[in-house]
Amino acid sequence: MKNEVFIQQGRICNKLAYLENGAFRMFYTTDSGDEVNTEFIVSKGFITDYISFLKKEACSVTISAIEDSEISIIDTNWLDKSLLRKLAMLGKNYIQKKCLPVLLDYQIIVAEKPALRYQMFENKYPEYIQRIPQKHIASYLKIRPETLSRIKRKFIDLNQLKS
Repeated sequence: MKNEVFIQQGRICNKLAYLENGAFRMFYTTDSGDEVNTEFIVSKGFITDYISFLKKEACSVTISAIEDSEISIIDTNWLDKSLLRKLAMLGKNYIQKKCLPVLLDYQIIVAEKPALRYQMFENKYPEYIQRIPQKHIASYLKIRPETLSRIKRKFIDLNQLKS
């Protein structure tokens, strides 16, 4: 269900899910109560806080649905120890192949000026623009929603001039 929390910041993550369809976001809440998005998971991907899952430490993020979604959950408390070790290895491989490039992209994106951040995000993740609410994209890009609206309006105006 939309807005349903999969895992809460501060708790230990003992489950892993596969997202069949839908969209989730990962975010942390600051001391002042602001939510800062760090990642989006859109259809056909794994959902978990890998560090918490593998190390059995408190989650640094909350993971919640931003669309009605279909997931398959694996609760590690029910798993055989050898299978859990294999899942941990798969998780490490997944982190190296998927998560690290996303983190590097994110570091590159937020190092740029706001208009270029948005342009890079739009070019890299065009499917996210239509599916993820603007307030979450703005948080991810470390800009205010109003700033994002102005940037998008400028891009629309520029595209109309080119036509």
